Amino acid sequence: MRNIGLDIARSIAIVMVLISHSRMFFTQYADVQWLSFNGFFGVEVFFVLSGFLIGRIIIKSVVEKPSLSNLLTFYKRRWYRTLPLYFLMVFVLFLVGKQFHWTNLIFLQNFDEVSLGFFPVSWSLSIEEWFYLTVPLIFLVIFSFFKVKNKGILFIAFTIMLLILFNGMRVYEVITNNPTWDYGVRKQIFLRLDSILTGVLIAGVSVYYKKFYDSLKTSYLYVISIVGIIFCGYYYVIELEAGKEIINSSFFGRTFLFTLVSLSFGLLIVALEKTDFTNLKGSKLFNFISVTSYSVYLVHFELFIYLLKYNSNSVQWSVLLLIVSLVLTYVISHILYKYYEIPFMNLRDKRLLFKKESINLKQEQSNTL
Repeated sequence: MRNIGLDIARSIAIVMVLISHSRMFFTQYADVQWLSFNGFFGVEVFFVLSGFLIGRIIIKSVVEKPSLSNLLTFYKRRWYRTLPLYFLMVFVLFLVGKQFHWTNLIFLQNFDEVSLGFFPVSWSLSIEEWFYLTVPLIFLVIFSFFKVKNKGILFIAFTIMLLILFNGMRVYEVITNNPTWDYGVRKQIFLRLDSILTGVLIAGVSVYYKKFYDSLKTSYLYVISIVGIIFCGYYYVIELEAGKEIINSSFFGRTFLFTLVSLSFGLLIVALEKTDFTNLKGSKLFNFISVTSYSVYLVHFELFIYLLKYNSNSVQWSVLLLIVSLVLTYVISHILYKYYEIPFMNLRDKRLLFKKESINLKQEQSNTL
C-alpha cells in the first residue's frame, strides 16, 4: 500500500525541479537565477527519499539475511526499475544527433563535464546508481563478517561512519582542490553519497528503533524541518547567488550546506510519512505526480531545450510555451510509465518471483530426500 505522505514528498521534489528548469523560458526578461534553489532542493529530496526507501530494502534483503544471492536480487530489482527508461532516453538522444560518449552507458559521465552534456539531468541518476552498486555491497561485507545479535546498533553506527567519511571527503576536496559548487562538488559521485545515506540512516531508525521513531511528534518535525529549509534557502539565494563567484568560493556552501539540506528534508519526509493523509482529497493527483516523476525527470529537460527555440520576446508567448512544454512532458511521461515502465516492473516481478519459487521448490525437494 502506497504512503500518501511519501507521494507528496516525491511530488514536491519533481515540481521543484520543473520550476527550476522553467527559468530558461524567462531569462531574457528578468534575473530568475535565484529560482535555481528549487532544482537544488528538489534533487536533494529525491536523494534522501531514495535512501529512505532503499534503506529499508537493504535492511530486509542484505542486512538481516546477508547473502550474495540477496544482493544480486537487490541489484536486479533496482536495475529493472531504473535502467530501461534511462537507456531508452540515451538511445533517443543518440538518434536525434546529440554528441554521445560511452561513459553515459556506465554512469561515469559525471567525471567529464563534456560527456555529461549529452544528457545533463542524468548526473543525479549516476550518483544513485553508484550508490546502489557500492553501499549495499559494503553492508553485505560488514554484516557477513560481523555476526552480532543487535544488528540495529551496528547498522546505525556504520551508516553514521559512512556519513562522516563522505562529508570528510567533500571537505578535503574543497580545501585541497577548490572545486566549483555545481560541477566540482554537487555532481561528483563520491562527494554526494551522504545525501542518500541520510535517508538510509532514517530508515535504520524507523526499522530498528520503531518505538522511538513512532514517538516523534510530527508537529515538531514539521517546524524543525521548515526552519532548516528556510535557512538553507535564504543562505543559497541571498548569500551565495548574489554573485556567481560567491557560491564557488564559499566553504560552507560547498560542504555542510548539503548536509543541512539533507537533514532538513529528511525530517520533512519523516513528518510526511507519519501524517495521516487518508482523507486527503488530492491524493490521486499526488499519486499521479509521484508515479510519473521518474519519466518526467528524464524527459522534461530535453523537451524544454527543444521547444525553447520557438521562444520569442513576448512574456505571454513564453508562458504559453512553458504550459505546452509541461503538458507534453506529462503526456509523454504518462505514456512511458503506463506502456514502458510498468511492463518492465511486471517482468521484473514475474522473473524474480519465478526464481524464488524455483529455489523454494528445490529446497522442498531436497528436504524430502
